[in-house]
Amino acid sequence: MKIMKKYLFFAAAITLMVGCADDNYVGENGYAGLEDGSNAINFGLSLQKSTRADIYGTAAATLLDNNFYVTGTKGDGVSPATEPATSPTTTLVFDNYLVHYGVNTAGTTKSNTANWEYVGVTPGTDPYDDYVKLSSITGAQTIKYWDYSMPQYDFLAFSTGTFKAVDTNSGDDDEIGVTAMKYGANLASSGVAYTFDLPSVNALKSTFISDITKVTKASYGKEVQLKFKNLGSKVRMAIYETVPGYSVKDVKFYRVDGTNTDLGTATKYDDSYLIGDNNNSFPTNAKISVYFPHVGASNSGEADYDIAAATVVPADVTYDKFKTFGALTNQLVAKERAEAGTDNVFLGRDLPHASFAGEADAAFYETVFPVSTAYPLTLRVDYTLVPIDGAAETIKVYGAKAVVPSTYTKWLPNYAYTYVFKISDNTNGWTSTVTTDPAGLFPITFDAVVAEATDATGEQTTVTTVATPSITTYQQGHTYTTNEYSKAGEKLYVQVMDNSTSPASLVDDLDEQTADATPTDRSLLYLISRSATEAEVMDALQNRTTALTAANVTGRNGIALTKAAYITNDVTSIVNGVNDDPITVGEGTAAEIAIGSLTADESYAYVYDYSDAAKSTTDIYQPIAVTPGTDVEGVKFVANTTLGIWDAGIATQPTHYTADSENAAAGFLYFSITTNGGATKTYSFISVDDKIGEPLPAGLLKYPVGSLSTGAANAKAEANTFYFTIYTRNTGKYAVKIIKVVD
Repeated sequence: MKIMKKYLFFAAAITLMVGCADDNYVGENGYAGLEDGSNAINFGLSLQKSTRADIYGTAAATLLDNNFYVTGTKGDGVSPATEPATSPTTTLVFDNYLVHYGVNTAGTTKSNTANWEYVGVTPGTDPYDDYVKLSSITGAQTIKYWDYSMPQYDFLAFSTGTFKAVDTNSGDDDEIGVTAMKYGANLASSGVAYTFDLPSVNALKSTFISDITKVTKASYGKEVQLKFKNLGSKVRMAIYETVPGYSVKDVKFYRVDGTNTDLGTATKYDDSYLIGDNNNSFPTNAKISVYFPHVGASNSGEADYDIAAATVVPADVTYDKFKTFGALTNQLVAKERAEAGTDNVFLGRDLPHASFAGEADAAFYETVFPVSTAYPLTLRVDYTLVPIDGAAETIKVYGAKAVVPSTYTKWLPNYAYTYVFKISDNTNGWTSTVTTDPAGLFPITFDAVVAEATDATGEQTTVTTVATPSITTYQQGHTYTTNEYSKAGEKLYVQVMDNSTSPASLVDDLDEQTADATPTDRSLLYLISRSATEAEVMDALQNRTTALTAANVTGRNGIALTKAAYITNDVTSIVNGVNDDPITVGEGTAAEIAIGSLTADESYAYVYDYSDAAKSTTDIYQPIAVTPGTDVEGVKFVANTTLGIWDAGIATQPTHYTADSENAAAGFLYFSITTNGGATKTYSFISVDDKIGEPLPAGLLKYPVGSLSTGAANAKAEANTFYFTIYTRNTGKYAVKIIKVVD
C-alpha cells in the first residue's frame, strides 16, 4: 500500500487515503454535529473530495479489524507550573478506551453517529477477546460528554489491525504486544507514549498510530476526527544509466560489501539488495516506542508539533544487514546489436524512466521498520556495457559502489523513501577481477534519490554519485520524475561520503582548504561552459591550460569552469527535511548552494577536492600541426627554431641517445628521427610524460624544456619549427557532481 502524504481519517465515516505525495489528503472540515443537543462525544469522519478514489466505511474499518484504542484528555491547554511546558491537557477523559466499528449501527445510541461505538465495549471479553484491556478504570466503558468549561481536548489513538493486541507477546506470529497510552505530563518531549512488540514486518503493516488531535470549544458537539497513519515506512530502489555510447544490462547485486579481492568470487544475485552498516540497519522484528518530540502550546511553532514519532528499542531485536527489493523490472527492451535475433533488456536511460526493483503492484515499495538511529546504505553491483553502435564488444564492470549517507536513511512512520542510483561515465568499479588493475571506466557514477514523504513540504530527494568518494545532493521537492533541480525551489545541499573503505564515513572538511602552497577551498561550485559529464569535468580539473591557483579553470578538453560564489561550506543545518523539520549536521559535513541565485537552464559542477597533500604539477606539451605562414592562434609555447629539420652542421643539435645509454628524464622534450638520409634529418615529437624512468627507444633526441621560447598569440607559423600547446597536469584528487538548474 502506497502511503505517501496519506492518513486514515475517522469522522462521519472512516476513510483510508491511498495516493501519491502530490495528492490532497482528506481534510478536517467539521461535521455538522449532533442535532439533538445531547453533546455526547462521538468518533467519526467528515468527508472531503480527494483527487483519487478513497477507501472508506466498512472497507477501511476492516483494515483496522474494526477496532482502535483511544485516549483523550481535557484542560486549558497550558500546563501548570509543576508540569513540563510541553505537556498537553492533563485531565483524563478516555482512558485507553476500545472503540468498535459496527456496520449500520450509526444513530442507535447517543455515542454513535458514524458506526463507531465505545459505550459498553469491554476489551478482553467476547466479542472483543482479541484485545487486551489497557484502561485502568475498574468499571465498564461509559458515555462521555463535552465539558464547555474546558477550552481544549487532546486525543491520540492506535490500532493493531488484524493482529491480536496482547499485553505480553508470547511469540505467536499473530500477536502484537501493546502498552497503555500515557497522557498529560507523560507525553513530554521525548517521553515514550506507548510501545508495540512486533513479531514481523507483516505485523508492522497492520499497525496504525495517530498524531495528537486537538479539539477546541468551537468544535465541541462535532465528531472527533482522528488521523491514523501506518507505523511502517516504505522503501524502494531503482537504477538508470547515462553512459555515452553504451547501454547497461545484466546488473548483478552483492549483499555484502566485502573487500575488493572478492570481485570474481563473491556471490552475485539477480535480486537487488541494499547493504546496511553495523549489522543493524534492517530490523525484522522489534519493540517500537511511540513518542511525541514536541507537544503542548509552547511548541506549536515546531515542524513536528503534535506529530507521533517512533523508534526501535535496541534490546531483543533481530536484524538483517541487507534488504532485498526483488529483481529489476520495467527495463528497456531493445536490440543494440544482432544477437541471433534476440532482444536485450537494458536499464532505463534517464531518471524519469529509472528501472525499479520489485513488484509493480506494490509500487515497488517494501515495508521496513521505522528507525531513528540511521546508518549508511551501500549499493554494490556488477553490470555489462553494450555499445549502441552495433559493435560486438562488451565491457564487464565489477564491484561498482555507492554509499548513501545516514543523513537520508532515517525512516519515519508512514513516509516513503525512494533510492535511485545512476550509472554514468564516472565509476569506481573494475573492468577486471584483478584489483591491481586500475579501477574505473573513465568512469561510472551512481545517483541515489531519496523521495516522498507524507507531506509535500517534507519531500526528500537525494542524488549520490558512485565515484570515490560518493557525492549526495538534496533539495526539497526534487523527485525521481525529473532530472533537474528547480531554481525556484529550496536551497540545495551537498554531502560527501568517503567510500574507499568499509564502513564508509561522512567527510567533515568541506569548510577547510587544501594543503597547497596557495590553498583553495575543498568544496567548490563552478558554472560549466557547455554540457558535460562528471568525467569530462574531472579531466578539465586535472589537465588544465590555466594555472593551478587560478579561480577559473579551462581544461585541455576546452571545458571552461567559472567559479560560482553561491556556496556556503560551514552550515550546521539542512532546512526542510521530513515534516519540514531541519536536519542537524556536523560542522564541515554539508555545503549549502543558493540555487535561486544560479542561472536557469545551465549546468553547474559541484567539486570536492580531496587531495591529501599539496598538489604537484607537470607541464605536458601537445604538438600542433600548422602550415607555414598561417596564424597560430592561442599557441602558448613554440619550440626553439633550431629544432625542426636538422642540418648536420648545426652545432646546437641535441645529443643523440640510444636505448641502453639513458632513461627518460623529466624536463625534456623527446624527438624521434623519421627521415635519416644524408645531411638532412626529420624529427617527430614523442611524449614520454608517462614513461619517466623507463628505457628510451633507440634513435631519440632530447631537448631541455627550458630552452623553449614563448610564442606570441596570432604569430605566423614558420617553416622548420616545432609548435606546441602546453597544459598542466596536476596530482589533485577530485570528486564531481553535475547539477542541472531549471526554472
